Amino acid sequence: MTKYLVIAFFLLTSVQIAFSQKLIISGTVRDAANGELLIGATVRDILSQTGVQTNAYGFFSLEIPTHSLALKVSFVGYAPLYIKDFARHKFPLDIKLTQDNLLKEVTVKEIKTMDAPNGSLSIPMDKIKSMPALLGEVDVLKALSFTPGVSTGTEGSAGLYIRGGTPDQNLILLDEVPVYNVTHLGGFFSVFNPNSLKSVDLYKGAFPARYGGRLASVIDLTMKDGNNQKFGGEVGIGLLNQSLTLEGPIVKNKASFIVSGRVSTLGLSSLLQPKKTSGYGEYRKYRFYDLNAKFNYQINKTDQIYVSLYNGFDRFIYGEWSAINGRSTETSLGNNWGNTTATLRYSKVFSQKLFARFILLYSKYTSELANNFEDLNVDAEPVKLYRNTNAGVTDLGTKAQFDYFLSNRANLKFGLDLTRHSFSPFVTNSNYSGSQLETGKGTLPATQLDFHVDANISLTDRLHFNPGLRYSTYHVNNRTFFNPEPRLGLNWSLPANWALKGGYAIMNQYVHLLTNNGFGFGYDAWLPSTGKVVPSRSAQLSFGVYKTFSKGGLELSLEAYTKKMKNLIDYPDGTNFSGLLADSWDDIVIKNGVGRVKGIELMLSKKAGKFNGWVSYTFSKSERKFSEINHAAWYPMKYDRRHNVAITANYAIGKKWKLSASFIYQNGHAVTLPEAAFITENSGGPRFIYDKRNNGRMPAFHRLDIGASKSLITPRKRNAELRLGLYNAYNRNNPLYLDMKTERNQDLVPTKITIKQVSFFPILPYIGYTLKF
Repeated sequence: MTKYLVIAFFLLTSVQIAFSQKLIISGTVRDAANGELLIGATVRDILSQTGVQTNAYGFFSLEIPTHSLALKVSFVGYAPLYIKDFARHKFPLDIKLTQDNLLKEVTVKEIKTMDAPNGSLSIPMDKIKSMPALLGEVDVLKALSFTPGVSTGTEGSAGLYIRGGTPDQNLILLDEVPVYNVTHLGGFFSVFNPNSLKSVDLYKGAFPARYGGRLASVIDLTMKDGNNQKFGGEVGIGLLNQSLTLEGPIVKNKASFIVSGRVSTLGLSSLLQPKKTSGYGEYRKYRFYDLNAKFNYQINKTDQIYVSLYNGFDRFIYGEWSAINGRSTETSLGNNWGNTTATLRYSKVFSQKLFARFILLYSKYTSELANNFEDLNVDAEPVKLYRNTNAGVTDLGTKAQFDYFLSNRANLKFGLDLTRHSFSPFVTNSNYSGSQLETGKGTLPATQLDFHVDANISLTDRLHFNPGLRYSTYHVNNRTFFNPEPRLGLNWSLPANWALKGGYAIMNQYVHLLTNNGFGFGYDAWLPSTGKVVPSRSAQLSFGVYKTFSKGGLELSLEAYTKKMKNLIDYPDGTNFSGLLADSWDDIVIKNGVGRVKGIELMLSKKAGKFNGWVSYTFSKSERKFSEINHAAWYPMKYDRRHNVAITANYAIGKKWKLSASFIYQNGHAVTLPEAAFITENSGGPRFIYDKRNNGRMPAFHRLDIGASKSLITPRKRNAELRLGLYNAYNRNNPLYLDMKTERNQDLVPTKITIKQVSFFPILPYIGYTLKF
């Protein structure tokens, strides 16, 4: 017995000595010029070559030997910084890096791709801003559509279809808050102002456990903190909107702000329309605005407060009017929608190993369909009729999240999320029946509680293991859903800069999006799961092979995945959710659908040098099956695109000019075509007979965009940029939808039915100008 006690004593003593020979270094990494926290910066011990990366708040914790020589802190595009003589420093450190525009190559150890989870992607904001865009309107979400596994719907749409999912299956977060409708101008570009953003991260495979609530993807956008060194800003003039961004210190080195706003140029055209007193005609009015604001205050080295705000709104009206012989009539149809979000965050460094943030969040989305009729007659009483249908959702929630750094080989992320949802579906006010009518009054509440834990474990220097679990509960209408969501990630680094990655994730979605099946500006409504429409669920397995080349900044990735979904919903043909519903929505929709998706994604990117960009190819197959659709047989989902090729390229000419080009090819998405048609003498037109869902394909979609930008210096020594280019450079007539026309003979007897492709965007030049101050 004494023998074992002696052995145990010596083991404990050895452990104590081992720990006493370690030094814990922690702190934050910032941009020296503006104080922005740097996400994903690398902090590495020169002696042991062990290293970590900063988290979403720029924080790191690293154990090093007490006899270590120095730390190397690095970030792509910045000069590396070496820290020595640790005894002179007080922790946590406040490290500031200086931008190095002369940096030509990126070393393998500084590349984040090899350590990122399988199926994740990050695009630097400067790359997004350099890409050609529709009428010069730079768009974060459209930039993502040029990456593997991501496709778009019809041309101009900002909705993303990721790994066989639909736009409502994407969880889109702006500074921790979900944004429900992410489109301006009916989907032509997104609500996210690139001038206000610091980073954008896409997760589509091995989802970290801190994310949940959607089936297809997570798009996590982080706003800039604002320059805490000096005041500045920029003014942008474009064809679609005008923008203004202001940022600067409130208290130098401690507090800063950024405010960025956009207003539509199209809205100004309505001011130029003359008011007519006679005749008849039609009009269209559209305008939008969005405003981002963020404030932060660094109380001390361990405590910081952030306040983030967003508000944006779109208004579209189509009207017809007539004014004849003292009588005027006007009919208008309007669609208005918008988002408001707010976040209050408090981050705290409790110790060298424990970092925490506490969050209060608010999100509100509203959508309105307005129909008005006015009849003014000098000889009769005026008639004014209206019908307004509103739908919306409001979230109020809180989060507590912790990062605990056990050692260089293991760390934990865990937390608790609580959200109170209030849904307002189909609230209608109308006097069309001759009296005031209100339906759908009130809200439908739901409560969601989630606990999550993620572990990042280095089993060896080359093998990393990421187990995680999210456990969610959702309470609505006296029913509670309980769903565990296991997550698993694996990262194995091989010799010669090769890596293997794998991931498995189960996701649940508790909300459902109802939208019109038509084109143009859509009215939509978000609704919670019920006893009849239960939460959707997916299980995805993915695997990837990655290669980083030591020279030229080249990276190669090949990913494969398979995903199964259940409890999906769809609509009966011809369903319209914009009017008064005869039955409850959960009785109307078709339920209990299943889905299966599989795909292969290939990407080759070049991140360094004057010439950079990437090439991606995706093969995917996404199918659905419902007992009440397509005779219960599998059919392709509407935006199933089997082949997708995307190329982006940038080339710098000297210090002033930058050329850019983007090309995309997608085979046509699925469409339901009639099998036959019949006509009777009094029907006035053919009646189409449909049999199979999505039995045809649209023509292929492809487009080339080219652009150029020139850096300028104004007479007052201010920086400016001129942008010009061509959208759809070779004038491809890409299909927007198909229109079926009936041809008749001289006796007006139908003889043939033809299908005509309707296109919208021809070749479009653009020009824009930005002035920085």
